[in-house]
Amino acid sequence: MLAAFISLIAAFGGGVLGASIGALPAFIMTGVVAAAGGILSCAGIPEISELLVNNIAFGPFLGPHVCFAGGVAAAAYAKQIGKTENGADIALALNGLGDSLVLVVGGLFGMLGYIIAVIVNGLFALTPFYTDNPGCTVFISAVIVRLLFGTRGMYSAPGSRRFLSKGSRLSNTLLLSFAYSLAVSGVYVALALQGYASQLGSYHIVIFGLAAIGLLFAEFGQAYFGWHHIGIISAEAVMCGWTCGLGAGALILGIIFGVLAGIIGDIEGNLLNTDVDSHIDPPATAIFICTILISIVYVILG
Repeated sequence: MLAAFISLIAAFGGGVLGASIGALPAFIMTGVVAAAGGILSCAGIPEISELLVNNIAFGPFLGPHVCFAGGVAAAAYAKQIGKTENGADIALALNGLGDSLVLVVGGLFGMLGYIIAVIVNGLFALTPFYTDNPGCTVFISAVIVRLLFGTRGMYSAPGSRRFLSKGSRLSNTLLLSFAYSLAVSGVYVALALQGYASQLGSYHIVIFGLAAIGLLFAEFGQAYFGWHHIGIISAEAVMCGWTCGLGAGALILGIIFGVLAGIIGDIEGNLLNTDVDSHIDPPATAIFICTILISIVYVILG
């Protein structure tokens, strides 16, 4: 109980961190630690891996439900009080505003994210299914932020709102979702066929971390296609398929779910995250929805 209370307090600091450096830079830091922890797990060093992954990358320090969510909330609040022009700008380091209250809002939402994650975990523990707690919490927290600080309504602006993207944007999303899923799933199946499946229990964490680190290119202004939702879901699906005895056929499951994650991310971005004044994260939404679906597959095939 004491450890949980201290973690809750620590989450305030994690939320302030996300607000001060910006939600996106904070998430990139999450990716660095997650990738390192996942690689250590695959290398057979589970103790240090657990420390890095569970307690730092996805804990009250850098956990997306704490650090990223705090940055998202602070950005929206800063826009509401007139400190910035774009409340959905998750790349901006809000420390530069010189407003302590903006950072405090980030800290409070960091604590809220910690609490929501505990509740989500408890609810799913009552079922045979599971979800991605950080992803689900990021979504819930962002909806609360939109309700509290948003001024343009819950959904994307009517002129920008659509179900799916069109033309080259949609075709690029589908192509990249397929190609990245093919790479992620193909590497796993190839290694598993060579007898390495038992060493790849954290493969999805490694892929997630590498994709998140790649967002550095977005920070530098490059047209980087965020694919951490595609990568982790494809990895989780192919691992599910292999565990359930599909053999090389697990490759197909990984591709299907990876493409599905890309499509869900596109839909959410169009419906909830276009021409808005707060950020509701499309990848987080895709991750938690697809993780639930993968857990259903486990129940059916397992």
